[in-house]
Amino acid sequence: MYLAPMASKGFNEFIYKYIKKSKKDRTQTNVYRQINDQDYIYVSYFNVKDKTGEKFTLEHFNGNQLEYKIKADKIVFNEADSTYTLYKYLKRIINSNEDILESKAKKDTTFSFDLEDLTPVEYIAETLNYTELNSFIEREKKRGSSNINRYEVVRYKRWSLPISAYILTIIAVAVSSMKRRGGMGVNLAIGIGIGMIFIFFDKIFGTMAEQSDFSPIVATWFPNLVFAILAVYLLRNAKR
Repeated sequence: MYLAPMASKGFNEFIYKYIKKSKKDRTQTNVYRQINDQDYIYVSYFNVKDKTGEKFTLEHFNGNQLEYKIKADKIVFNEADSTYTLYKYLKRIINSNEDILESKAKKDTTFSFDLEDLTPVEYIAETLNYTELNSFIEREKKRGSSNINRYEVVRYKRWSLPISAYILTIIAVAVSSMKRRGGMGVNLAIGIGIGMIFIFFDKIFGTMAEQSDFSPIVATWFPNLVFAILAVYLLRNAKR
């Protein structure tokens, strides 16, 4: 719940740096985000390393009414003072009589979002403790994130994985206590095989939930349910 996320962050950073070198750890193209109840932003491309974005757009609503729209060919984040610089800045204020246009070649300003809001890393949910994760998921739902199912799978696994370990332990005890021709080697092979099948089921259902509308809670708990039934059967059979 609270210690594992610290290890997960280092593990994922290592994986993306040395194993998945060709894969980006965050979305960089066609970034569309709802920042809060009123503001929506779009960036056609965001360079995380240089902290620059191309074709930036911000739309501000009051209810269902668009109040103003900001566009810029380029946006740059300034770390020194946490401000943004917009190049070829254009702001259109929507007026009932006549729209008001404001344009500048360059404009420094501030926004209510930071880089992690704009392009969070793919594994961000795995690096948050349970309390932070719940808050993060609620924010992402309001922003219309397309990765909600992925985050939900991570949240439910915080509870399902300890149960999985318990179930697999019962299966291991049941299998090891059975007497078969061939000795412990056969039992060991059966135990490893069951463990591999469980991991396969867990990955398949997790991927289904992350990449489709399949329920995250069903994806995380269904393998546990199936193997809990198997554990009970093996344990009862081992007593005979």
